[in-house]
Amino acid sequence: MMLAYICILISLYVLCRSFYELIYLLMYGNVPTKKLLVSYFNKGQEHDNKKGLTLNKIKQFVFDGEDGNKYEWIRIVFICAGCMTFGFILFQSLFYTILSGCLGLLYPRIAKKRKQEKLKEAFILQFRDAILSIANSLKAGASLQTALMRCQYDLEKQLGKKKLKPLLIELEKLNNNIKFGLSVDESLLRFKERNDYEEVQQFIDATLITKSKGGNLTEVIENISQMISDKITIQQEIKLATAQKRMEARILTIMPITLVFLIMLLNPSYLAPMYESWVGTTLLFLAALMLVFNYFVARAITSIKI
Repeated sequence: MMLAYICILISLYVLCRSFYELIYLLMYGNVPTKKLLVSYFNKGQEHDNKKGLTLNKIKQFVFDGEDGNKYEWIRIVFICAGCMTFGFILFQSLFYTILSGCLGLLYPRIAKKRKQEKLKEAFILQFRDAILSIANSLKAGASLQTALMRCQYDLEKQLGKKKLKPLLIELEKLNNNIKFGLSVDESLLRFKERNDYEEVQQFIDATLITKSKGGNLTEVIENISQMISDKITIQQEIKLATAQKRMEARILTIMPITLVFLIMLLNPSYLAPMYESWVGTTLLFLAALMLVFNYFVARAITSIKI
């Protein structure tokens, strides 16, 4: 029991320290290196060659092959401490408290996947507008190179101060390659390699084939734009139709845990038999895992892609 109290005190300290550093970061824009909680982790880098489980290996697992900066580490420590506190309150077991804290290490992978989905959605929406801009420029008699430059200018005006501008960044790279002497075809191929999306592949392939074999490039680009617009419309209709099911999945995940906390608060003796042996605690942990698993399965089912 003493170990459990020590564990909860450590998790509360880490939670409060992480919260303090986040507030300091918001107020002053940075945190002194010596005061960073993550500095304790960085000390382990000196012994990387002497240990089997090194800090770099942990970073590779947590960040899915990428290097996490110090602020991401603070966020992860904050989340792990919160998971440990939640696990201690719900399971009242040192083992499952630590295990709950370890589950917080999965957060960067989940956050990375969601970020990629948002970037892809923003990219495709902006790509549709970009193709329309290119088609209009070609109708006016401009060359493809000039149309790409005008497209970048139109997107800069359209997006303004929006945070997500994935296509604008890629267009700037494409136009810079052309300015530095690379051919339009080679620049488009590099654009295609950097953005492995179906819509981009179709657009680049159709454009290059039409240029090399001859044909009405404006008509081809308009057809591709219409096809992408139809696809986006269908995708948005599906997302709207499945919104209710996604909300139900969230409610079904949160409600049982909320009920357990209410019972623990109003009538603690009701759940006392569950904590008298390791079997009851294990069943509680498995039930919590099944609820989380249910949420992700529901998300996967309702994420219909066309």
